[in-house]
Amino acid sequence: MYHRPYRDASGLLRARVGEVCTGGHQVRTQSIKTIAGKEFRDHIRSKRFHILFGILLVIALTGLVTGMVQYQKDLNDYNQAHADVSEEEIQVGATDTTPSPLTAFNQMGSLIGTLGAVLGIAMGFDLVTKEKESKSLKLLLSHPVYRDEVINGKTLGGAAAIALAMAIVLILSLAVLLIAGVVPSFEESVHILLFSGLSFLMIFSFFVLALFFSTVAPNNGSALVSAFIVFITLSSLTSLIISTPALNLLIGDYPTGPPRSDSMLSPEEQIEKDRLWEEYRTQKIAHEQKRQAVKDTLSLFSPDKNYQKLTGAVTAPHVSEDNHRTLADLFGMLAGHIVVFFVFPAAFFGLAWVRFAREDIR
Repeated sequence: MYHRPYRDASGLLRARVGEVCTGGHQVRTQSIKTIAGKEFRDHIRSKRFHILFGILLVIALTGLVTGMVQYQKDLNDYNQAHADVSEEEIQVGATDTTPSPLTAFNQMGSLIGTLGAVLGIAMGFDLVTKEKESKSLKLLLSHPVYRDEVINGKTLGGAAAIALAMAIVLILSLAVLLIAGVVPSFEESVHILLFSGLSFLMIFSFFVLALFFSTVAPNNGSALVSAFIVFITLSSLTSLIISTPALNLLIGDYPTGPPRSDSMLSPEEQIEKDRLWEEYRTQKIAHEQKRQAVKDTLSLFSPDKNYQKLTGAVTAPHVSEDNHRTLADLFGMLAGHIVVFFVFPAAFFGLAWVRFAREDIR
């Protein structure tokens, strides 16, 4: 039960008789749990959530099935190719990629990206505005409930609903694998769990983005439009910038090679020609590295592009043992993307928290 705080003659905020400090902490924890539970139930009972999650589930499983068909084809081709060579040739030469069921999740991830963002925005854009419009938020805050409990509870409730959705997708995905007769190895199972975790975090990122605009905007429509404008800007503008014409404006055009000559060259001319071609190759490699660095940097600002980058690395098929990459190697290569992937939702949650705590609700 909640206890309304009051101020004594000295102006210090005290609790009513019988409430101790530990009890106050328990009350605050219980308040967050109560609000989170209420928000969770509202989400999973929402027709909007059912429709979007149903579409997400169908598309995700369609991508998985498509990937499994390709995996079976690659596996048959791989087995056929190795059936015609001796064991010694396999041990000495083969550097081809061993088919992995993770390729099916790679296909699924490319489809989840956009629709997952839409699901996150749809879940969060009206969490605060709808209660401001109905005046229920003012009624709630008239009770001894702290504002941080409200925003924390709403966030936890939404996160729990997203986690439930991704758990269902994961369970059904594993069921599809088992029905197809594919049993992932322990390491592949770890990669699948990482894929699910990244998918959850991507959807949660846009949920928090929409929650922030729900605290800022005066009504549901403004919050929804603002969230989608940011989403489209981060996705489309990033794609536009990393396209070849736009990127050339940032880093310049490809270097041009030396002129070709069909005539016979003297030894000195041939040496000069070789030097020019070597210089051209060096400039070309440097230009491509700069281009890739700019693309990677710009993709950091788009959660869905960042998601595709990370899931592409996590679900990349394994190669031969000599070239095998561990999870530690992947984390080291993608450290910047991982950090930004966590910073994006943390930053917008912080902004939403501060905005809601200071908002004058009438």
